[in-house]
Amino acid sequence: MSQPLVSIIIPTYNRANLIIETLNSIRQQTYPNWECIIVDDGSTDHSEEVITQFCSQDSRFQFFKRPENKPKGANTCRNLGFNYSKGDFINWFDSDDIMFDSFLQKKIDALIKHPDAHVVSSGFIKYNPESNTTSKEYNTNLKEMPLKEYAQSRLALNTPTFLYKRTLLNNIFFDEKLTRAQDLDFTFRVISMPDLKMVHLNEIVFKVLIHNDSITGKFTDRTSINHLKSELQVRKHIAFFYLNHEQKLTKYIFDNYLKTIKKILENRHFLYCFQELWQVPKIGFFTKAKLFAIAVIYGLTGKGIVSFSKEIKKIKV
Repeated sequence: MSQPLVSIIIPTYNRANLIIETLNSIRQQTYPNWECIIVDDGSTDHSEEVITQFCSQDSRFQFFKRPENKPKGANTCRNLGFNYSKGDFINWFDSDDIMFDSFLQKKIDALIKHPDAHVVSSGFIKYNPESNTTSKEYNTNLKEMPLKEYAQSRLALNTPTFLYKRTLLNNIFFDEKLTRAQDLDFTFRVISMPDLKMVHLNEIVFKVLIHNDSITGKFTDRTSINHLKSELQVRKHIAFFYLNHEQKLTKYIFDNYLKTIKKILENRHFLYCFQELWQVPKIGFFTKAKLFAIAVIYGLTGKGIVSFSKEIKKIKV
């Protein structure tokens, strides 16, 4: 298994002005045995022309379009990309992020060195080209099992971070109903799998581009609420494993995790969602106040998640 095939899967939408830099960073990889599956989500710019021309120069790049009978969204494109792929290893990537030259080689080397591992995590930074500034380093000081690292807020669940063995993912798919925090939902379900073994690379091997067209910067009434719902879904996963898993270590992990979310409104995801939710004109003040009260009770006591879930599901925009 010296050079297994790696499938890089990229969903894209209206990225004609950005994706070439991403694809060039893939073509420059020192590790040669890869395929790149690009799935377009119905772009209305000239993305298709740009991408197909690029693909014609290197057969390792393959371009697909989401069928019209499939739900729109990056999640659908990621799932389609997985179905189209043939690699022994899978690495989802984003159409505006940039790989360093050794991105694949270092991840493959780590998994070959640890053949019992199912997934390798890697570090990254965020880069703003307008201000020429970089963020702090993410995922470069990890030592423990992934649930414990996540519980201690040290493991960022950014999708491109992880290189997976294909066999791990045969029954795990992105939730095509979510429009926000898909990586959080998907990756949490992976790292909470029983007996999962992850090796931590602890090196910066890619950068996330911060720009005006970044998807994370575009909130609408609907996506704000969907973001809140998806965050809640992850909390429900946490509650399930906390209540049903009998291993003492897992209970210890979640005991510590619950301590870190005692003040739920300090959690950046919930705080941001509530800031957005408060600005939705179609939601009455009484509903907002009720949600806020339930969230505070849940944050302080750990109780009320069912009521909170029911109230969120009632919201229509």
